[in-house]
Amino acid sequence: MNKKIIVAVCVLIGILLLFGISKGCQSCSQKKIAELSEQIETLKEDFVPMQFEIVKNAGSRIKVKVAFCDIVTEKKVSKAKTFDLEGEELNVDFQVIELEGKNFVFFPCGLYSDKIPLAESLPLFDLYDQKGFPAIYGGIVESNPSKSERVSLEKELTTYFDLVKSGETSLSKEQYGTAVHELKNISRFKKGFVYNVLCHPHTGGIEIVKAD
Repeated sequence: MNKKIIVAVCVLIGILLLFGISKGCQSCSQKKIAELSEQIETLKEDFVPMQFEIVKNAGSRIKVKVAFCDIVTEKKVSKAKTFDLEGEELNVDFQVIELEGKNFVFFPCGLYSDKIPLAESLPLFDLYDQKGFPAIYGGIVESNPSKSERVSLEKELTTYFDLVKSGETSLSKEQYGTAVHELKNISRFKKGFVYNVLCHPHTGGIEIVKAD
């Protein structure tokens, strides 16, 4: 057989193998996304991954204490951390990713103000980063009775978390985009009170309410 024909056949076989692997990976990824979306679907209309308390708001500085919670058990996943920001208006940056079935997952990214631009926001990841896994979603993984699905869910959430931490927002077609919740009129948040950041997993919305 002509050497050129043999080479061409080998190249074609290689392409077909790569295509098969690619399709298999894509199918596997879609399965993980579907599993995660199904778990999110079981959640109630809102959950609280983040709480904050205004410690000080005087002049041109804002001091705020932030804590993160498991969205299922509502238990704290880390110690609270106090941030001191220059400015008079506080803003929270969230990355919101749309899954199948119009369900959403939320990743708090940073704090910034009218004096601190979004690009220089104070990062929040370390408060709920548990060896690369977003600890706020620990309960939703552990509540699954299937070990294989728990592993799959953990991997998918870790993948999204890695994307968000790296700043990459265009690598996934499931990317919904950044939802910046601006906490204007900071004076309406009373010093000493704890406020919940409510995330709505079936609409992608975010709101702030005083904790009970």
